[in-house]
Amino acid sequence: MTFGEKLYRLRKERGMSQEALAQELGVSRQAISRWELEEVAPDTGNVLAASRLFGVSTDYLLRDECEQEADTPAVRRAERSLQEWQAAVGKGVLCRVLWLTLFALFHQYRLEQLETGGSPVPIPWLLVPALALAVWTWRLNWRYIQEGGERRALLESDLLAMACAFALPYLLAWVPGGWEILLGLLAAVVCMVKSVKTLRVHYGLPWGKRP
Repeated sequence: MTFGEKLYRLRKERGMSQEALAQELGVSRQAISRWELEEVAPDTGNVLAASRLFGVSTDYLLRDECEQEADTPAVRRAERSLQEWQAAVGKGVLCRVLWLTLFALFHQYRLEQLETGGSPVPIPWLLVPALALAVWTWRLNWRYIQEGGERRALLESDLLAMACAFALPYLLAWVPGGWEILLGLLAAVVCMVKSVKTLRVHYGLPWGKRP
C-alpha cells in the first residue's frame, strides 16, 4: 500500500475532506490531491506532520509493505521482545514448580519408608532430575543477572521457598495424614510469589492491578 493510499484511507477514517486535511497540514488542497494520486511525494516535514495528526509512525506511512501499523519493524520488534520476556518468566515459573514437585516426591517417599520400616534416604532416581534442574535454574538465573536483574531479591525468596518445602514437613511431623507436605508446599508457594513478581517486574510485565 502506497503513501497516497494510506493517506486517503486515514483521511476517510477520520471523516476529513481534502480541504480539512490541507488546513491541518498547512498545505493546499491540490497538494493533498497530488499526494493521494501519487503524482508527487510530500517532503519530510509534511510526512512528520501527517504522522502526528493521524497517530501513526512514519515507517507505516513510507513503507509500502506495511499494510497496517502492526506491520512496522518497530512494532514487530516490540512483539518479539514481549514474547521473549513472557517466555523467560514462564520458564522461571516452571522451573520453580518442578523444584516443588521434587521436594513433594522426596517427602512422600520418606513418609512411605517410615511407615514400612525402610530407610528414609533420597531416591536415587530423584538425583538425576535434581541435578538437571539445578543446571537449568543456574542458567535461567545467570541470564537474569546478566540482564541487570536484582540477584538478592530473587535469591532470598527462592531460598526461603525451598527451605519451607524441605524443612517444614520435618517440623510438622506431628501433623497426621501427610498434610505436613502440603503445608510445606503452600508456604513455599507463598514465598515463590515474590520470585514471580520479581521476574515480571524485571521484564516489564504487569503485576497486580493497573492504575
